[in-house]
Amino acid sequence: MPWLKSERKVHFEEGIYGVVLIDDDLQVKGLIDHDAERFRTLKDFFNHFNVDYRENEEKLLRDAISQNREAVLEVSSRKETMNLILLPLKLGEEKKWLLILKRRDITLDELAEIKDNILANVSHELLTPVTIAKASLEIAASESGWDEVLVSAVNAIERLENLLKDLVKLEELKQRSLERSQALKVEDIIAEAVRIIGKIAEERDISITTSIEDDLPEVEGDRDALVHLLLLLLNNAVKFSKDGSEVQVIARWVPAERSLDRGKVEVRVKDTGIGIPPEEQERIFDLFYQVERGPSRRYSGMGVGLFLAKSIVEAHGGSIWVESEPGRGSTFYFTLPTSSGIEKRRL
Repeated sequence: MPWLKSERKVHFEEGIYGVVLIDDDLQVKGLIDHDAERFRTLKDFFNHFNVDYRENEEKLLRDAISQNREAVLEVSSRKETMNLILLPLKLGEEKKWLLILKRRDITLDELAEIKDNILANVSHELLTPVTIAKASLEIAASESGWDEVLVSAVNAIERLENLLKDLVKLEELKQRSLERSQALKVEDIIAEAVRIIGKIAEERDISITTSIEDDLPEVEGDRDALVHLLLLLLNNAVKFSKDGSEVQVIARWVPAERSLDRGKVEVRVKDTGIGIPPEEQERIFDLFYQVERGPSRRYSGMGVGLFLAKSIVEAHGGSIWVESEPGRGSTFYFTLPTSSGIEKRRL
């Protein structure tokens, strides 16, 4: 039974004939269902679609994997010439490769959507067994005592659970879009996020202060998504700050640059933590990107939070960026457009 299974079939009309997940040695580690077929080896996969798989194709795939790069190859079946796409996929600390066989006229946007769907399917499929495993470990620990091994196991699986929840949250946001959009007060969003994160901050004697400009116009958005956005930024600020320090949340109105445009509300989350090197600042919003890498890194995380934060902001028509200096802290900024009609009352 494959551990990777699509909730929706991959149809010919979408341009995808088959998808398998492989490792660095070209061994099949998972698959997307295709008419209930099971591919135990890469040779089975190619044979099913009557595609030539010879030493040349295998060499090209191995070369791309050894260079850690994406690749697009042309392969031939009895009926047509197709594209074979190799894409890296990082699942936690594991590196795998997606091998996609498709027709040649598919667009880049279609390919990006396919990658998103596969990532969403992986997240949903793994979340249930991870949750069960965590609960089982906690029961075992409560009965036999919380020794070092069990504590380490629970902590590790909790990190994986949080990663999967973030990925599922991202997919939910994309599916829901802004269907639940409503006029919202930014001060209410900030108050809710600060209340939720407050207990974690108190445990480390970190104070969270707010400075909100009077009479801020309302913004249009999904309340749950915007609270989650602030929680992501506040959680990072607390995590990377020293015990006993301060985190600030500042909100202000930014007037429109042109008379016919709406203004926007700008929110800042400022900490005095470790900071981010200049060469890393443009990439920290990429999915799975981490400033600290390798087994010696001090801070946990999978590189999903800031990608999710950016997705939420952009879904609301806003922008997000960071200003930071190593050793002196970071300030994350995001803007949200004001609601229609509200702007006139400020002028």
